[in-house]
This record gives sequence, structure tokens and C-alpha cells, in this order.
Amino acid sequence: MALPFPDAAFDAVVCQFGVMFFPDKAKSFQEAYRVLAPGGRYLFNVWDSHRYNPFGRIAHEVAGSFFPADPPQFYRVPFSYHQIDPIKECVLDSGFNHIEIAVVRLDKKIPDNDVFARGLVHGNPLIDQIRERGGVDPDRVVDAVSEALRREFGADGRMPLQAIVFCATRHQTARS
Repeated sequence: MALPFPDAAFDAVVCQFGVMFFPDKAKSFQEAYRVLAPGGRYLFNVWDSHRYNPFGRIAHEVAGSFFPADPPQFYRVPFSYHQIDPIKECVLDSGFNHIEIAVVRLDKKIPDNDVFARGLVHGNPLIDQIRERGGVDPDRVVDAVSEALRREFGADGRMPLQAIVFCATRHQTARS
């Protein structure tokens, strides 16, 4: 939201699965615009909702089941910024004049449920939220997530993933 680069310094800016974590998304788009040269492109992507990314829903629900009075909220954040029209409007309001949008879906094989479940619990702030609440060994959460993944995706372990990719172009000439 405050990039340490001069105006018009880059032909491209890329942000992979990060925008949803910025507290002021409009300011982040304005900063990308500012550091792009005229005609430059800003490429970013966001996860679609839990509906289209059930691994996130599973991790969220399973972790929450261990703490019903105060469920960890991490897995709400990455999947909460997916409504295309509001994102598009915010990007346009930041000065970009052209946006291309693609919804990308992939069916991905989970090579090892246990390793994937461990990453879903230990590989992000969810582990901190579990430890802050206390009283539950994080490995119990990992085991429960692994079992839920097996139930959801079956023996072949193929899960759907869906993201939304945006490519915004800065005006060819400086904005007035």
C-alpha cells in the first residue's frame, strides 16, 4: 500500500494471492497504478469463494470445530475477496482504463493428504490462532483436516481449485 519505488518505474506489477490481505485495497491499487509506466500492466489474482475451493472451507470448518466458542478466522480472509464487479470498480476507480478478467478452474490431485493437511494448518496464521486459543494439540487438527479431505475428495484425492485473475492496464498517457 506504500511501495518504495518512484512513479512510473515499472512496465508490470504482479501480486499473487495477496490483494485479499491488504487492509486498504483501493490504496493498494492506487500504488500499483502509481509505480506503473503508461501502458504498464498490473496482474493480480484472488481465490474464489469457499464454494469453489472446498479445501479452504474444510480447513476453516474443521479448525473451528475444535474451538466452537471462538473459531479461528484465518481461512475466511483468503476466500472473502472474490466478487468480480466490486473489485473491477475499485481497480477502475484507481485510474486503470482496461481490465481483463478470467476465472480459472483446475482439478488438482492431492499427492499426500497428511502433508497437505499439515500445510493447511501449519503453513499460515491458522497455526498461531490455534496456539493462541490453547488446549488443543495442533496435530489433532492436522489429523482431522486430513480425514475430512479424504472424506470430501475420495480415494483419488482430486480437488477443485478456482481463482480469478485480473490484468489491469494503465492509461497510455499520464492521467489528468
